[in-house]
Amino acid sequence: MAKKEVKTDLWVYELLKEANISLTAQGCDIQEIDKALKTASKSQTGNTGYPEYCGVVKDFIIVIEDKASLDKHMCKDEKDLISLEVKAVKDYAMNGALFYGLHLAANTSYHKVLAFGISGNEKHHKITPLFINMIIRNTD
Repeated sequence: MAKKEVKTDLWVYELLKEANISLTAQGCDIQEIDKALKTASKSQTGNTGYPEYCGVVKDFIIVIEDKASLDKHMCKDEKDLISLEVKAVKDYAMNGALFYGLHLAANTSYHKVLAFGISGNEKHHKITPLFINMIIRNTD
């Protein structure tokens, strides 16, 4: 991990601490979520993948993906949507956050996710939230 990204990780940790939000770094203390992360590789190989921070607040999963550079905040596709192409998911904060959020909503009993893409540092940054609500339909 690049030294700049470690600084971003620590800055985000301080923000969480100030807000009195306890999330786990690089995994999750909640067994069901940690199990789902075992197949959440951003390379989409089915291997393990871990966002910078993850946890549960009330009945929401909170997932945070961060990048040190503002230029790595978000990549959109030709339809002006957040791209889920492997390279975009790996290289951009919002794309990675969306990927993890969708994966966790689909592979856990938690169906409401707040996914945050954060880029930059304490002086110059972008923080963008996404709300993901997986609607489960009864097929009976």
